[in-house]
Amino acid sequence: MSEPSLADVVQMLKSVTTELKDLKADMAAMKEKSASSSGSGTGGRQDGPRDLDRPPKFQKLEFPRYDGKTDPMLFVNKCESYFRQQRTMAEERMWMASYALEDVAQLWYD
Repeated sequence: MSEPSLADVVQMLKSVTTELKDLKADMAAMKEKSASSSGSGTGGRQDGPRDLDRPPKFQKLEFPRYDGKTDPMLFVNKCESYFRQQRTMAEERMWMASYALEDVAQLWYD
């Protein structure tokens, strides 16, 4: 296979430039469409990356409690299931789990 000539490289560059312009135009159209459709009903609030990943507020699940008298793996498994369902961030998990401890388990944690 031979090296492309200068004319071939220029032609490829023009083709890539044209595709890039088309992509930019498509992105601008998508942003405009998104802005016009999301502006209604949100009160001007912009969703951040975390808001898009979080479950809706209407999901009400009760967090499991642990008193230290039963097998802790049951509690751990229920917590992991809850965290997965609610898409809880890793840095919030320990605090939430420690808040659910009672009696002997709370004394041990403290």
